[in-house]
Amino acid sequence: MRLYWKIYLVLAVTTLMTLVLSIWISFSVLPARIERLRVERLEGFAIAVMNMQHPTVPEVEILADSMDVVVRVFRNSDRPPAMPGHQPPRNGEMPGVRLIQPHGADFSILVSTRIAPARFVILVLFAIGLFLSQALALALGLRSVFSRISALRRVTSEFGEGNLAARYPAAPHGDEIDKLGSTFNKMAERIISLLGSHNELLSAVAHELRTPMARLSFALELARENPQAVKEKLGLMEQDLFELDRLVSELLEFNRIGSTSALVKEQVSLRDVCLGAADGERISSSKVKITVYSDDADSTVSGDHRLLLRAISNLVRNSVRYAENSVDVQVTVRETCVEVSITDDGPGFPPGFIEKAVNPFVKGNDSKGSGLGLSIVNRIVERHGGSLSLSNVKNLGARTVIFIPT
Repeated sequence: MRLYWKIYLVLAVTTLMTLVLSIWISFSVLPARIERLRVERLEGFAIAVMNMQHPTVPEVEILADSMDVVVRVFRNSDRPPAMPGHQPPRNGEMPGVRLIQPHGADFSILVSTRIAPARFVILVLFAIGLFLSQALALALGLRSVFSRISALRRVTSEFGEGNLAARYPAAPHGDEIDKLGSTFNKMAERIISLLGSHNELLSAVAHELRTPMARLSFALELARENPQAVKEKLGLMEQDLFELDRLVSELLEFNRIGSTSALVKEQVSLRDVCLGAADGERISSSKVKITVYSDDADSTVSGDHRLLLRAISNLVRNSVRYAENSVDVQVTVRETCVEVSITDDGPGFPPGFIEKAVNPFVKGNDSKGSGLGLSIVNRIVERHGGSLSLSNVKNLGARTVIFIPT
């Protein structure tokens, strides 16, 4: 609203100044000026009549028209008539009207001027002054607005043409245009960050794809040189192809989760999701005991059931892979969120891993995965408005906690 107040304040000030000036003119300057003009015109007409020799009524009327005055002629024996715009005479006096008795004439003349009434003149002046002041106020107020809009348009045009360093010089506590400029600057920073992440991801993908592709190329060269040994290399080639397929699938999933597509939201019980994830991992690993703990509170959240199951299953699978004997899954209902904690009794996260664990292609010790598991989990949790936390628990192992708002 700062921009509107700037314009409206200028308009209000100019209107007030115009009103004060009009009142001053109407009560001080204009009445004195009108009265002076009236007196000068009446004096001039009176002098002209008195200088006439034996004036007649037609001559007086012609003279009155030429000098733009109003006259009423009456016999000396009659009562003076009323004049236009004046009260009937009392005791022979009429304010604003002069009585003239020409020499050698048997009649007298009442004369008044045709000067416009003061109120009408004031109204006209006030309307003209108000119009001019409002036009000036708008010109002054909008000049800065148009200048800054032009600057913002120029910056956006430069940014669109490839000058990624273009920024709008927005004031910290400015008006709506400054806020729009700040929003543009934040958008520009976000775009640069996304471009950097995109380039970094492309480099990491190229690196991850190069290793299995190099092994496949090497195996094909050996097969050409020794066709008899092809059968021995088929198993390795199939393994490399499986690794490539898994990497491409996880990359597609990672990109799809990070897109702006809407979540398929429904009411999801995180307790049931955790039980399902634990049952799925028990099938593939019977050596590690997986236990799900949950209080009696309602653990229902609004979210995408498939994605939440994918996230918790990834975390449970990681814990099972590094656990020695047991993995504990705890579901706790808080005031504003539902907390899911997965703790194992393995060696824990290696030093320096937690700070960069959610970055794509970051792997732990002896990891045989693609390095996208925790990145996918983090994106799923963020898409639900939650957060992911990693830590090491003393005398236990690694702990991962996700918070999903209710």
